[in-house]
Amino acid sequence: MAAVKLPVKVRMGVRDLWEPSSSPMNQAISAISANIGKQIDILVDWGMLWTVFSHQHPDPGTFVPYFEEAVKHWASCLQERLDNDALESWTDELLEKVKAAGGSGIKLEIGVSDDIYGSGRPETLWDDSLERLKILFPKKGEKVYENVLQAGFSGDFEHLFNEKAAPAAKTGVSTLPIGGGAGPAATGTPGDDEGWSVVPPTALAAAPISAPPPTTATQSQPTFAPDRLPSLQSLGRPEALFETSTPYLIYVRKYGDKELHIEGSHQGSLTLLCEYFQKWARKDRNYNGNVVEFEKQTSLFGVNSGFDYVKITCNRWELLNPTPFLAFIEIVLKYRLVEASSGVTWFYRRDHQIL
Repeated sequence: MAAVKLPVKVRMGVRDLWEPSSSPMNQAISAISANIGKQIDILVDWGMLWTVFSHQHPDPGTFVPYFEEAVKHWASCLQERLDNDALESWTDELLEKVKAAGGSGIKLEIGVSDDIYGSGRPETLWDDSLERLKILFPKKGEKVYENVLQAGFSGDFEHLFNEKAAPAAKTGVSTLPIGGGAGPAATGTPGDDEGWSVVPPTALAAAPISAPPPTTATQSQPTFAPDRLPSLQSLGRPEALFETSTPYLIYVRKYGDKELHIEGSHQGSLTLLCEYFQKWARKDRNYNGNVVEFEKQTSLFGVNSGFDYVKITCNRWELLNPTPFLAFIEIVLKYRLVEASSGVTWFYRRDHQIL
């Protein structure tokens, strides 16, 4: 197969972003190597990646940064786990896998996936057959937000040495024949079971349309198997669980005429909301340039620095109008209003996953 000719901007990206030891990505990788005492070798075929993903990068200058950013966040999530004393057994298992591979270091392969689970984001896994780590980028993937990358990789690392479960089958619906027992077809002989009879076609045709059915028994209703709660060990950390699972919830509360508090389970939604209104907030040098102040509260759960609570305050004499924020939640974030109370509280919900 002939070698793929890479555009100049792609080659420049490899030279300036991917290869230098001083790049943020390689510094993050080096920090992991120093932590575990194992060299990490990244295996990448730029020709193959360009063949698959070139249509997503009309500007070739964005191609290498797309992969560099993902690997950088991958390294950050891995470093976070290695630094967590509560996950020491997980680290030991990783090192045992590396030792069993027989090499002096860890191989990290950059590859492509068909995204059969529909996550729409890069995923990481341990390949037992090749004894190496992989980061697989979906063929139809698009730009993924930083918080989604971090939450996704965190969840992948949580279950790195467990096989992914196949998509759950739809719950079956079983019904019984009219009369509550097995029909003639089940026994092989018509009339073997009491309550079953063979009606000649002529008699059936002659029966009045309004005639009642020959039995008063009703068809059973669909039955569903009961749900089972997951085990504690199977659940990811809060920042991974709530970022990748629906429903997403947002709760808005108005305090007087100057304050608005917004709480949410999906950090990506809160991040976009804050960044948008911070960008367009009016400036006033008499108030240190901040007419509206955004105060983010770090979540009390999980191990990263994510936030789930925002306090918005107007520092001038004007009233803080909540409706632009409420409209943004519905128009841009696509949440739907579930409940509102006297112009003071609003509760929103989104059931479709955000990539």
